[in-house]
Amino acid sequence: MSLFVASQILVGLAALFDIASFQFKNRTLLLSALCISALLIAAHFALLKEWTAACLLVIGACRYLAGIFISTPKIKWLFYFVTLLGTVVTFSGLTSVLSCTASLLHTKASFSSNDKLMRWLMVIGTGMWGVHDVIVGSPVAVFIDVLFIVSSVIGYYRIHIKSPCLQS
Repeated sequence: MSLFVASQILVGLAALFDIASFQFKNRTLLLSALCISALLIAAHFALLKEWTAACLLVIGACRYLAGIFISTPKIKWLFYFVTLLGTVVTFSGLTSVLSCTASLLHTKASFSSNDKLMRWLMVIGTGMWGVHDVIVGSPVAVFIDVLFIVSSVIGYYRIHIKSPCLQS
């Protein structure tokens, strides 16, 4: 099996966690699913030798894990710094800029106490990852970015638009 095929299988497994993540109302379950997904996607990018993306997704997995236990917004500054440092150390051009920007948005989302803002920042960040994934040529990653965005919008509708109407 080629490294490319293996990478696509890993990112396909990550899709299961991504799709499920935004259907969870519970923040701990949501962030746990995103942590597992980020580790699988990091391995996928390592197989593709996309080192900035792999590095930032390992940092992202740590960020999601920290977000479960630490709710203080001050910790986001540590993750902003580590994200920027990881990008500088592994910099390779436009793809590094895209993955860094997406990771910074996901960092802001992870430590947001506003669920609505968190979900929209995740959608925007994932859109940027989608552009990155098109450039690096990972079709399954692009597909899961689209699925994640669709799942996020459905989850947002179900939790924030439909549910409040039913409670009235």
